[in-house]
Amino acid sequence: MPSALLTDLYQLTMLQVYHDRGMSGTAAFEFFVRKMPEHRNFLVAAGLEQVLDYLEALHFTEEELAWLAGCGRFGRDFVDSLAALRFTGEVAAVPEGTPFFPDEPILRVVAPLPQAQLVETRIINLLQFQTMIASKAARVRLAAPGKLLVDFGLRRA
Repeated sequence: MPSALLTDLYQLTMLQVYHDRGMSGTAAFEFFVRKMPEHRNFLVAAGLEQVLDYLEALHFTEEELAWLAGCGRFGRDFVDSLAALRFTGEVAAVPEGTPFFPDEPILRVVAPLPQAQLVETRIINLLQFQTMIASKAARVRLAAPGKLLVDFGLRRA
């Protein structure tokens, strides 16, 4: 499972602000596409399983906490509080494989503000890549109905 540090420094900085100010109310974030990529009229939602796996396993390891404590950017009290951080929020999403269009939410997170803030970057990362692959596969299938399709994508990686 990826590190809890697989996020932006901005997210961690905001978590410290929330901690220092006692801000832990409920927050909601929706993930959507503002504008379609050029020459595309739909995308296919994908990545929900990976998002749920990430959220279920989310925690900071002792090594990550030690690194945060030693990097000189974060207070000890804040870093200590991260040891207990687990995702306790709720997720609602369109089913995998659902076509969607601009400004339509495909996933919604409702969680305590620090948790919602922390997971934003990784969720965007997971949804973006999986949706890109699923959308390309759908377009290829539409272009070649009834044909055997083979992907040699690993060679291009």
